[in-house]
Amino acid sequence: MFNKGILSSKEIKFYKNNGYLVKKELISKNIIKKINQKLKNFLNDKNKSKYFEFLKYNNKKYCVRLKNPHEVDQLFSNLLKDKKIIHILQKLLKGSVRFHHSKLNFKPPSQKRAIIDWHQDWAFYPHTNDDLITVGIYLEDCFEINGPLKVIPRSHKSKIYNHHQNKFFVGKINVEKEKLNISKAKNLIGPAGSVTFHHVRTLHASSLNMAEHSRPLLLFGYSSVDAWPITYDKGSSVDPNINLKSYDRLILKGKPLIQPRLEKVPIRIPLPRKSDSIYQLQNKKK
Repeated sequence: MFNKGILSSKEIKFYKNNGYLVKKELISKNIIKKINQKLKNFLNDKNKSKYFEFLKYNNKKYCVRLKNPHEVDQLFSNLLKDKKIIHILQKLLKGSVRFHHSKLNFKPPSQKRAIIDWHQDWAFYPHTNDDLITVGIYLEDCFEINGPLKVIPRSHKSKIYNHHQNKFFVGKINVEKEKLNISKAKNLIGPAGSVTFHHVRTLHASSLNMAEHSRPLLLFGYSSVDAWPITYDKGSSVDPNINLKSYDRLILKGKPLIQPRLEKVPIRIPLPRKSDSIYQLQNKKK
């Protein structure tokens, strides 16, 4: 689709117009192999179980997430600083880059409770401006059968949808009530090592995994340095109100500042909420 090296002006324009971008095989096979071996070791290590989130179905537990992988192993904290990824983010975030959060989602095969409903990341962690991007790294080949990430092109230019139901934040959109046209959705597919970039306001979801094994997706969140959180989200790394120095250390490109860029962006505070897990919020009971 596009050159996997330097980001072209064509790619920048595509991202700005559509709210997403896919770079095929951006991460080397060697790094992907190391990560998959590391995950295999983690899943077999009882001491690491506290870092994982599980869903229970028919008396069987399925692993659905590794929480904050950058805090679990150096391999992940190194990857979030990958030069190719940061180079692309600089082009898409107007020059400066701050790390926000990490997670690694596993989509178990044929488990409806592992379906992720339509939502916007912006609903979970609104900032003073919307220069935020989520980066997804496919650790295995991911095609339609695997229940890949899917997006609605240009939806980042649309409204901020209501993610509340019955007065609670539930982390998903009522598709019928909002009359959302999901027929326009695009599956973001690619071989292992491919990287997806989507805008914080881009509508996205993922369907049922029809393959015989789980589909892992490593996710890193980033923001422009001048985008400051309106509320503290527990899924992010640091609360700047408590530890400004640690918050500044999350800057990968750019300089610290205490004068955020404030833009006229629509915001709904993601409260009250009964859980910090998207699976729990979207009524995926354990």
